[in-house]
Parts: sequence; C-alpha cells; structure tokens
Amino acid sequence: MLQTRIEGGRELTDGVKQGTPEQPLITIITSTFNAAKDLHWTIESIRAQNYPNIQWIIADGASTDGTVEILQQNEDIIDYWFSEPDKGIYHAWNKALPYIKGEWVQFLGAGDELTDSSVYQNISVELRNYVNQYDLIYGSIEIISYESRRYIERIGESWSSLRFQWQGFRPALPVHPEVFHKASIFINGHEFDEKYKIAADSKLLLEVINNDNIVFVDRDIVRMPFGGVSTDISHSLLVRKELVSICQDLNISQDGFSYIWCSIKEFSKYIIFKVLGRRFFLNMMDVARFFCGRRRKWTVK
Repeated sequence: MLQTRIEGGRELTDGVKQGTPEQPLITIITSTFNAAKDLHWTIESIRAQNYPNIQWIIADGASTDGTVEILQQNEDIIDYWFSEPDKGIYHAWNKALPYIKGEWVQFLGAGDELTDSSVYQNISVELRNYVNQYDLIYGSIEIISYESRRYIERIGESWSSLRFQWQGFRPALPVHPEVFHKASIFINGHEFDEKYKIAADSKLLLEVINNDNIVFVDRDIVRMPFGGVSTDISHSLLVRKELVSICQDLNISQDGFSYIWCSIKEFSKYIIFKVLGRRFFLNMMDVARFFCGRRRKWTVK
C-alpha cells in the first residue's frame, strides 16, 4: 500500500505570515529523513531567532524514527511540513518549492544551525536593500565536527575573488546553506535537477549566477557539521562524476590543469583508502591540512 501524505504546521491553523518592506519574509526549506538525532540543532537555532518574519517548510521522506513526532511537537515554529516517500533530497526540495511565500529562500540541512540569534535580523538589512539588485546573497559558513560540534574552519570569500577560481571539477561557488536565493528564481521555473543525487545544488547555482547578480555579505550565517558521508571516499568519486556531467550539461569548459590535477588527487586518495584503510586515510588528510597551516578536520569527532 502506498503511503499517503501527512502534513501539519502553523500555517494550516493560523495562516501565512506576511513580510514587510523593512523585514522581508525569509523562507527556509529543510529536507529530512530519519533525522530525529540531528534535527533539534536546527530547531533550537531557528526558535532562538529574534526576527519575526520566517517561514519554515520541512519536506520529510516518510521517516520512521520519530522525526514526524518532532515536527508535530514544534509546529509553533514550523510553518508547513509534509511527510511522504521521496526520491532524495532534491526531489524533496522540489516538492517544497510551490509552498514558498517569502521573498528570499534558504536551504538548511537537518543538523545545520544558525550561528547566533540575530542572523536573520542582521542579514535582513542586505535582503531589503539588495532586493532589486541581486538574485543571490551569501555570507560565511562555519564548518564544525559532526559529533562534538567543535569549530573547524570558517569559509567565506567575496564573489569578486571567488568568481575567478576553479574548485575541483567545477567553477568556485559559495557553500549552499549560506546562500539566500530570491524567490523569483523558483517562481520563474528553476528547480533542482533530480538526476543528480549529490551536486544538483551546484548545478542550480551555476545556472542562475551571471556574475552580476550575486553578492557576498561578510556575516556568519550557518554552522554546518562535517562528517558521515562526507568522509567516505566513494562519496567523493560520485561527486566528481556528477560535477563533470554538470559542466557538460551547461557547456562549461573544464579547466584542463585543474581537472587533471584533481583527478590524480582523487584517484590517489581512493587507492590509499582501499589499500591502507579508512583510519590511515583520514589521518593522512589531516597531516596534509597541518602542513598547509589548517586545523584538523577529517579526524575530529
């Protein structure tokens, strides 16, 4: 028997929130599947916000671990949620897009958390002032360890610098959770390409960015945990495959030197992982970071 959609949220009883010219409505979209262990970090950080005009939409993939019960218990801050089987994170996000009511949209993962209680209050200044000038506004992101939530590094770079870089197998991009997208991007028909399971957010950004419609704001936005699937070498190989395909889809010419160098690095890491094991591989990655003057990342719990 097919599972039917169940739904809930504040909007079903109290109606849709309205933004104002001074405080535009910000829509957050989160996809969950058996996220009961991690979701509380996101819930607590959104509940702590001192900004009133937030719409939070959660697309759950028919979780069975208590996630749905957590959604039901927090409907005072979750504006709309639904739970039904999906085909992955991008399918879930696409199903949430029609419910956007805000002027700006941010995508947060279950377990991501806003850096402090004034994130939206602070960024609302730029969202208000730049609404007619930019389609994408992004800030900085803090990478933290998955288990202990320890600080690892801060990532944030102006677009004037980032736009000329090449990261691995694609042009450089902001980290997706730190990006605020103008809602008109999705109203005008853009969505996430579901044939990609890991890198569809990169494809969307590459489709939308035209170098004049994106701006960096020097504000900390999100803490994002690093770990789990991110440390799986097979995950890295799938990312490589998808990014190469995305560049082909969008007729983006690969940077020859970067492509060759990154391919050598990825396959070397794969061989080391398979021959010497996961533990050796993770330690090796952090030794490399040490010699680059950077904090440990791969072995931090």
